[in-house]
Amino acid sequence: MRTLILSSCRALKELPEDIGKLLWLNELNLTLCSSLKALLDSMSQLKELKHLNLSGCVQLRFLPYFIVHLSQLKTFRLRECHELKKLPVQFGKLQSLVELDLFHCSQLRRLPNSIVHLSQLKTFRLFKCHKLEKLPVQFGKLQSLVELDLSNCSQLRCLPYSIVYLSQLKKFELYYCNKLQYLPGKFGKLQSLVKLDLSSCSQLGCLPDSIVHLSQLKTFKLRSCEKLQKLPVKFKKLQSLVELDLSYCSQLGCLPDSIVHLSQLKKFELYECHKLKYLPVKFGKLQSLVELDLSRCSQLRCLPDLIVHLSQLKTFKLRSCYELKNLPVQFGKLQSLVELDLSHCSQLACLPDSIVHLSQLKTFRLVECRKLEKLPMEFEKLQSMVELDLSQCSQLGCFLNSIVHLSKLKTFKLRSWHKLKNLQVKFKKLQSLVELDLSHCSRLEYLPDSIVHLSQLKTFRLFNCFELKNLPIEFDKLQSLMELDLSQCSQLACLPNSIVRLSQLKTFRLSKCHELKKLPVQFGKLQSLVELDLSNCSQLRYLPNSIVHLSQLKKFELYDCHKLKKLPMKFGKLQSLVELDLSHCSQLGRLPDSIAHMSQLQTIRSCVCHKLENLPEKFMNL
Repeated sequence: MRTLILSSCRALKELPEDIGKLLWLNELNLTLCSSLKALLDSMSQLKELKHLNLSGCVQLRFLPYFIVHLSQLKTFRLRECHELKKLPVQFGKLQSLVELDLFHCSQLRRLPNSIVHLSQLKTFRLFKCHKLEKLPVQFGKLQSLVELDLSNCSQLRCLPYSIVYLSQLKKFELYYCNKLQYLPGKFGKLQSLVKLDLSSCSQLGCLPDSIVHLSQLKTFKLRSCEKLQKLPVKFKKLQSLVELDLSYCSQLGCLPDSIVHLSQLKKFELYECHKLKYLPVKFGKLQSLVELDLSRCSQLRCLPDLIVHLSQLKTFKLRSCYELKNLPVQFGKLQSLVELDLSHCSQLACLPDSIVHLSQLKTFRLVECRKLEKLPMEFEKLQSMVELDLSQCSQLGCFLNSIVHLSKLKTFKLRSWHKLKNLQVKFKKLQSLVELDLSHCSRLEYLPDSIVHLSQLKTFRLFNCFELKNLPIEFDKLQSLMELDLSQCSQLACLPNSIVRLSQLKTFRLSKCHELKKLPVQFGKLQSLVELDLSNCSQLRYLPNSIVHLSQLKKFELYDCHKLKKLPMKFGKLQSLVELDLSHCSQLGRLPDSIAHMSQLQTIRSCVCHKLENLPEKFMNL
């Protein structure tokens, strides 16, 4: 036998005595043998064993001394051995070991000094070894090491100086080492390093100047290094850098001017750098930049004019830059831009006319730009636009007609336009529209008839449109509609009869439509309906008998329908129903006997139904 897999044998307390007779065993997998407390001495005879997996053996407290004589062992996994406190003193004798995984060995306090003699070790994972306080002084002797993960070693205060001699190290993970205060001065000697993650090293106050000599470094993450105030002056020497993440570095006041010479940089994240007031003047030299995130840089007042030379930039996020008042005049030169987010830029009063030349722009978000009073004159030139979000930009009302020429537009959001009473938009032209959100337009009284010509519309949200009194008569022309939300349309007294012909409708929400007294007689024709919410329809007295033909309905909400006195007699025909809520239907006197035939019903709520006298005879058969 060469392979023995006993994973997830949770009741297995010990291995058979004669396991040592498997002289040719190559792989032994004991993953999640959670009752196993010890290994047998006879295992010392497994001289050909190359792969040993003890991950999830949560009662294993120690490894026997003989384990160090498994001279052929290449892969040793001890993930989540929570009770393991130490390794054998002579662990370094495992000279063939290539991979050692001690992930989440949360009781492990130290490593034996001999571990530095694992001359073939390439991958070493110590993630979530919360009690590990230090590494062996001569750790740098692990000359073959390629990947080292010390993430979440929350007691680790420093790294041994010898670590800089790991000449083959390519990937070094140190995120959430929140007691680590500094890196060795000669850290830059790690010349093979490709990825370095120092995210959430919240005590790290500065970086050694030598770090700029990491000539192969491609990914550098410093996310949530809250005490980091500056970067080394010669940061430009990191010429291979492709991704740099400085998000949540809340004390970072400025970037070194030399950063503009990172010619390979493609992704730059500066999210929530609250003290960052400006970018280097020549920021536009970052010619390879594809993604730039400056969201929540709350003190950023302006962008350098040369930023328009970022010819490869595709994604630009400026969300919640509260002090940003304008964009560069020639912003339209960002010809590769696909996504632009200016949401919550509350001081932004206008957009440069040149923005209409962003010929590749597909997603444009302007949520809560409250001072924005107009759109550029030729806004319809943005012919690649697929998603436009103008929610809470209610000063733009008279400019909406320019939107109808955006022939590729699929998602259009106008949430919380509280001053909007009528929507004078020729929707017929928006033939690609898939999602329309008019939620929280609290003064909207009616919809234009042209809206029914949106033949591709799948999602239509109108919740909290308190003044909306009716829907267009030919509403059934929205044949692609799958989700309709009319929740809290508290003035809506009735639905057009044509609505029953929405053959694709799956989700219909009418919660808190307080004036709605009845549903169309043929409501049961909505054969695709899966979810129906009529909760808090306080004037609804009965349901049409046809409702029992909703053969796909799985979830039906009727709670707080205070005037509902009964359910249709054949209610039990709703054979797909899984969840039914009748809570607080205070006038409901009884449930129909047929409800006992609802074979898929898993949850029924009928609390505070004061007049409910009894349950159907076969109710307990459900």
